[in-house]
Amino acid sequence: MLFTTDVLSFGEIQYQAIWLRVRLHDFETDKTYRTLAKKNMPFRTEITGLFLTPEHEKIFANYKKHVPFEAAFSLRSLLYGDESENVFNTHLINMYDGDTLIATGAFDLGNESAAGIFSVYDPAYKRFSPGKYLIYEKMKFCKKEGFVYFYPGYYVPGYARFDYKKDIGKGAIEYFDREKNEWLPHPPAPSP
Repeated sequence: MLFTTDVLSFGEIQYQAIWLRVRLHDFETDKTYRTLAKKNMPFRTEITGLFLTPEHEKIFANYKKHVPFEAAFSLRSLLYGDESENVFNTHLINMYDGDTLIATGAFDLGNESAAGIFSVYDPAYKRFSPGKYLIYEKMKFCKKEGFVYFYPGYYVPGYARFDYKKDIGKGAIEYFDREKNEWLPHPPAPSP
C-alpha cells in the first residue's frame, strides 16, 4: 500500500502535513544524536531485511496503546495492506536489550533515496527516546551506503507530537514547499 497525505485530522482539528527530507551528504551526527547514542549504549541494533516476527507485532501492539491517534491494526497491515507481498526494498532496524526486542523501525531503500516508514518501541523504554534514535541510525546507515536523501516523513505545525522530526539532521534538512513546488531549507527563511 502506498499513500501520502497533505492534511491530517486529530480530534476535530485538521492540520497540514509538512514533508521533510535530509540531504545525507550534508548530514553529520549532531549533539542530539550523540546524547541519544550515549543513552542507548546498553542496547544493540541490527539492520536486516523485512522479516516480521510475533515479537515485532507485540512491540507494535504495546506501542499503539500509548499513542493518541489511531494506528494500523498490525505491523503486517501497515507494511503490506491487503497484499501478500511487499513490493518495496524494505529493511528493519531492530533494537535489543540483551535478547529482548525493545524497538523496531522500517525503511524503504530506492536507487538514491530512502524513506522512513515507522519506528515503534516498548513504552517501558520511552525515556531512552528509541524512536528518534532509530531514525538517526537509519540515516547513518543510508549515508554510509551512499544514498543521497533520507525522507523521515512529515511534521505537523500546531501538533507537537511530530515536532521531533523537524530537528533531525539540522543543517541538512529540507521541507517541500507546495506553492513553489520545490524543496527548501528548513526552517524556512522569515518573510520580508
